[in-house]
Amino acid sequence: MNHPVIFNISIGSQKPHSGKQPVCPFCQPESLTNILEQREDMIWLMNKYPVFAETEPTLIIETAEHNSGLSRYAKKKLHDVISFGLEKWDVMEHDKRFKSVIYFRNFGPNSGGSQRHPHSQIIGLRDYDYRDNIDKENFLGPIFHEDENCYASLSSYPICGMGELNVTLKSSGKPDTFADTIQTIARFILHDFPIPCTSYNLFFYHLRRIHVKIFPRYTASPLYMGYRITHVMDSDSEQHMMNILKSNKYFGD
Repeated sequence: MNHPVIFNISIGSQKPHSGKQPVCPFCQPESLTNILEQREDMIWLMNKYPVFAETEPTLIIETAEHNSGLSRYAKKKLHDVISFGLEKWDVMEHDKRFKSVIYFRNFGPNSGGSQRHPHSQIIGLRDYDYRDNIDKENFLGPIFHEDENCYASLSSYPICGMGELNVTLKSSGKPDTFADTIQTIARFILHDFPIPCTSYNLFFYHLRRIHVKIFPRYTASPLYMGYRITHVMDSDSEQHMMNILKSNKYFGD
């Protein structure tokens, strides 16, 4: 079992939050520091608030458009953002200082993020391997979409909660179609998930292949919070959701 990661409360209490700050810090690129790379309006930089001990936290400001987001990006922008993120994640994964590297993004008021401005985070973990907490079964489940580059499924053995959706990049798959599939699922969660949903998380995993989990976010289940008991939806609701995902509105021909 891994030991918990230490969260520095004194640093965390200084972080600005959307709605409680006069100006969004990501809307002022001229004031940003410790920039690692800039490509068009995407900026990879060190996180100003390193709240987790024994980590090297970085973030990617994905766009200059404050009110945009992954579900709204035009195709070229979407492909650029995902390719840039995968590239920087790979750079950090090859850094021998880190035992593992996590890559994720938040969206919406229940996602746990502090900033509305579209961004993702890549964090190098010096003495923690997130893969110890993940099983290959967590990515198994009925497939509702497959193409030459990736496939997408509903998790039968979720890590956390009901309605986890998986996308797996095939070994020779190209990231653009992978990105398209992620975006389509994000739109589904925000517009047609069986329970109205305004928030989601996107988590990337490197377990032989690259996987993504897209979590619809609500108040956490007490079964999971107290006992780590996960749950899945009933079979009728699952079939209804699969039918929507397979329809022409999302992944149908």
